[in-house]
Amino acid sequence: MATTMNAKDSTTSTPTRIVWAVISVAFAVLSLRVAFGATPKIVTDFSNSIALSLAFGGLVLLTHYLGLLSLGQGALVGVGAYAALHAVNDFGAPVVWMPLAGLLAGTLVGAVVAIPSLRLPKAYLALLTLSLAVAYPIILKQVDGNLPVTLHGAFVAPSWTGIAEKDEHIWEFFIVAGYAFVTLFLVQGLLRGPIGRAFIASRDEPEAARAFGVPVYRLRLYGVALSGGMAGLAGGLLMIPTNFNDYTHYPEELSIKMFALAMAFGGSRLISSVPAGLVLIFLPVWLIDRNWVVEYGWVGLFKSEGFIYAALLLATAYLTRGKGFMHLSERRKSETSVPVNRQASAVADKLVAIEDRLNQLEELVDERPDIRSRQEMPD
Repeated sequence: MATTMNAKDSTTSTPTRIVWAVISVAFAVLSLRVAFGATPKIVTDFSNSIALSLAFGGLVLLTHYLGLLSLGQGALVGVGAYAALHAVNDFGAPVVWMPLAGLLAGTLVGAVVAIPSLRLPKAYLALLTLSLAVAYPIILKQVDGNLPVTLHGAFVAPSWTGIAEKDEHIWEFFIVAGYAFVTLFLVQGLLRGPIGRAFIASRDEPEAARAFGVPVYRLRLYGVALSGGMAGLAGGLLMIPTNFNDYTHYPEELSIKMFALAMAFGGSRLISSVPAGLVLIFLPVWLIDRNWVVEYGWVGLFKSEGFIYAALLLATAYLTRGKGFMHLSERRKSETSVPVNRQASAVADKLVAIEDRLNQLEELVDERPDIRSRQEMPD
């Protein structure tokens, strides 16, 4: 029975794997086409969206695996950008490795925020991260000043790549995409294993998880630190195509937008964070810079980018119960596997009934000598 169930599970998962493989190949082909055929500005925007997909991946980890809310992911992105830029400017770190400084800074700040807030109800993490989002631009303005801080380094493509010196934006895109792909692949593999199942257990049944020896507080602390590290790495990667840092890049509205998109596109797969990054970067480009909304005759509140995010968040709450639109495909997959589960449960119920019947027969056999002894006593 176990072999047949494993076989059925493998057959049901194969089409899904093929679909995700086709999507990944199509996205890779699209990325190469954009990198070599689009204008430098579009390539830079595309690089920024891929970098921010890591920050969205950290939010997906928090919301959909740990059941926690963070409203300060944009501030953690800014922390990573600040650390990466000053690692090069002040300490002479190689520009190719500077995103790792953002990773370390984001992990440290995420842990510092999580240590006090996780000992309190879940809402305190959202409030504390929101306070961080409001305070960070003010702190960065006091530290770096009113003027932007330029990165003291250049990204020159190696000769073996064949990329011309004037096309440094293409090489920057490949660096960002390489970091993002490796990070999403490693974190997704981590979440598919025992750590991911422990995250879900601490989200759904924290008391039962504690009873089975799962350190819920420590696990959530690691999860928030990992989410902060992914956001910090995203901030370090933003310095590659942007090459300068400014406090105006990280307003509190950024964290609210990121939270809305993470809730809308969230799911069990971190690849769902990629469309969220694309929407965050390209939506204002299409709606504001190119006046796409005005040309098509939309008026009133529909011109507001904030209204679109609010409508998206409300649609997520009403249509998906806060689980994200990517969760709908996962629910359909689980519904298609219901007949197999019903057959397995029916077989299991029959086996349990047989076992109960055998136990009853064993009890009757054990009681017979007692009855005979009682009958012999009066004789």
